[in-house]
Amino acid sequence: MSGGVRERRPLASVVFDGVVTLAAAVTTVLAALAFAGLAFAGPSSTGSADGVHWRELVWCLVIGFPLMQLLTRFPFQINTKHAGIEVQFDIGVLVFLLSFARPATAALAWCVCVVPTNLLQRKSWVSRVYNASIGVLFLPVALAVLQGLGTPGEYGGTWRTIGLAMTVAEVFAVAAAVVAVFVVDVAVSAVSVAVQERTSIRQELLHTGAWLAMGTSVAVGGLGYLGGLVEARLAQWAALLLVIPMVVTMVATRAMRETRDVARRTEALFEAATALHTQGRRADLARALQKHARMVAGTPAAMVRSVGPAEDEIGVPVVAGDGVVLYVTAPKRRDPAQRASDEKALEALASVGEAAFFRVSASEEMHGLARRDVVTGLPNRLQFAERLARELDRARETDRLDRLVVLYLDLDGFKGVNDRFGHDAGDELLRLVGSRLRDTLRGGSTVARLGGDEFAVLLPDCLDVEGLCRRVLAALRVEVRMRGHVLRVQGSIGLSRARPGDDVGTLLRNADTAMYRAKATGKNRWVEFRPELLEEEIARLQVIEDLQQAPAEAFVVHYQPIVDLHSTDSRTQIVGLEALVRWRRDRGGAVEPLVGPDEFIGLAERSGTVVGIGDSVLRQVARDAPLIRRSAGRRLDLMVNVSPVQLRHPDFTARVAAAVRQTGGSGCRLHLEMTESVMIDDDTVDRLRELAETGAQLTIDDFGTGFSSLGYLRHRPFSSFKIDRSFVRDIATEPTARALVEGMVKMGQALGLTIVAEGVEHVEQAEILREMGCQLAQGHLYCRPLTIGEVEDVLAAPTAPQLSA
Repeated sequence: MSGGVRERRPLASVVFDGVVTLAAAVTTVLAALAFAGLAFAGPSSTGSADGVHWRELVWCLVIGFPLMQLLTRFPFQINTKHAGIEVQFDIGVLVFLLSFARPATAALAWCVCVVPTNLLQRKSWVSRVYNASIGVLFLPVALAVLQGLGTPGEYGGTWRTIGLAMTVAEVFAVAAAVVAVFVVDVAVSAVSVAVQERTSIRQELLHTGAWLAMGTSVAVGGLGYLGGLVEARLAQWAALLLVIPMVVTMVATRAMRETRDVARRTEALFEAATALHTQGRRADLARALQKHARMVAGTPAAMVRSVGPAEDEIGVPVVAGDGVVLYVTAPKRRDPAQRASDEKALEALASVGEAAFFRVSASEEMHGLARRDVVTGLPNRLQFAERLARELDRARETDRLDRLVVLYLDLDGFKGVNDRFGHDAGDELLRLVGSRLRDTLRGGSTVARLGGDEFAVLLPDCLDVEGLCRRVLAALRVEVRMRGHVLRVQGSIGLSRARPGDDVGTLLRNADTAMYRAKATGKNRWVEFRPELLEEEIARLQVIEDLQQAPAEAFVVHYQPIVDLHSTDSRTQIVGLEALVRWRRDRGGAVEPLVGPDEFIGLAERSGTVVGIGDSVLRQVARDAPLIRRSAGRRLDLMVNVSPVQLRHPDFTARVAAAVRQTGGSGCRLHLEMTESVMIDDDTVDRLRELAETGAQLTIDDFGTGFSSLGYLRHRPFSSFKIDRSFVRDIATEPTARALVEGMVKMGQALGLTIVAEGVEHVEQAEILREMGCQLAQGHLYCRPLTIGEVEDVLAAPTAPQLSA
């Protein structure tokens, strides 16, 4: 703020004060015309005067102007709210002039005295003009009362408004005139303040000091009447006797004013403290400070501004926060004691104001933190929801709901960054993504971070959805170098268009649902929400809920034999078994057929229930190992699939060690199968070594479908790998598939790894694999997965049967 913190005056206030000023101007003109008519009346055609009236006017000014200057220094303030009503005891001067000179001369002398006296005061020009105007209007009020009560008369050859008859009626008329002037002064001022401050007139009229001020006004008016009597009836030196009651009255007035000022300032400061600490915004606080500065300083000219005080002002700085300093200023009083009191009062107000500004700043900061993400500086979920709600309302009003689009974004592979390089690196990546999104999307769009690695984008008026999603996908493809590693991050996008009846929650849920479909169907893509996606998501959530509630015995283990492709006898020799979990799902009392792992393991990993399922499988295989060893009569390898989620569990190594001891004690050997993704995670290297040290054999499952790398195979403790069924399926018909499988076999042989071919279903496939040198195979050509009882029967047969589907 470069100027003062001003409140624009209401039009009604300007009009009212203008009417008062206009009335005063008319009164002054009429007084001047009346005097001119009296002074220039005479037989001369030129209008020359005899000079008596002019000499009388000069004497009125010589006596009246100094008295006016003296009495206006001792005002009595009765307004305890807005410091807008001051009672000045210049009424005594008016009574004296009406007792001293002819009515026309006294009237002009009064106007000439009161106007410059008020215009020269150190107040705002609005206050000066108003005080001068209301002072001028005292004249017609006093004249009307005195004329109405019949006090005029002639004394010493001069016709006067107050005849100095010293009767009870005359004294009563003078007192009535003073009271009338006081009432008009207070009433008109109260109306002016009420209109300006937008308060009730009744509130501005009712003040505890009014009766005391009126009594003092009557006393001062009586001194004016007494002065007229002294001038008319006594020797001139007797006027000195009037100094004593005048001084006593002024001293008493000063004491009462100071006492009331202390009480008023104290009350005003308490009210200011209460009012300022209820404001919630800086602008409201500045306006409240302006209002209460007038109350505390006792003058409407007090102001709050960013410019310091001038030479004729006092001012106290107020630190308003964010480098802004305001100044509470007020005009300097003539009286040094009053000036010191004003400074102390403003200093107290400034302290209250600074505390209030600090509270508002803290509140704004907390409000900002509550609506802004501390890592990226983007709006958070709360602020995004607020903006989305506003844009939804606007879209409904303008009938463009179909052009309002919400994107839900999720970074693919972000957790690996956090796990591998720490959260500081993850935060750096989030800031980079947020910056790229902001630079890509402009023009009314909102980019927010909802939490974790999830972002949201709001576009109120989107016409090219496909182009938008392509740009956002490009922005999400981030390549950064961290600690000597180049990280490539991409993202998945779910898109939702607004439809009639949608609210904030619905739009976000729909976009989130579409985003999960994008991740499930390959990532690094965008999917637009369709109602059927929600139905599928609800079904998946129901599966997750059922998984969470399923007991351990609901998960059963079937075993599929692994055979030696190079056995010397005519029979196929079983060398191992892969444990495959099945879920006996309970749907409200109706037990469904067993559910295969492809239908629920992914959801189990998403919900975290895969840890409990994996533990259940490990325990079951360990329990079955003695039965398998006894039925086979030889050692077999037992292979158990392990999820990456299980690998990250802190107790997983201990659980594997227990299973190894139990299976090894029965004469079998435990293998852990895991996908290639665990090879590239540096954080799992130590875990893999720990597992190998337990005695468990490590096998790469679905080899060739993920991050195959000779370097990883050389430096990770794996003893075997399984060629994925997608390669085996086509080796008899597609030369490319055959070449790939042959390359994998030769690579495994070179590294000394055992190779297992999955999904062997035809004899021709088995023959090709045998010719390539692949050692082991499994698939429906040999046997389907069997229950433990069926496996015992197969292994316990007197002669090993020819296995087939």
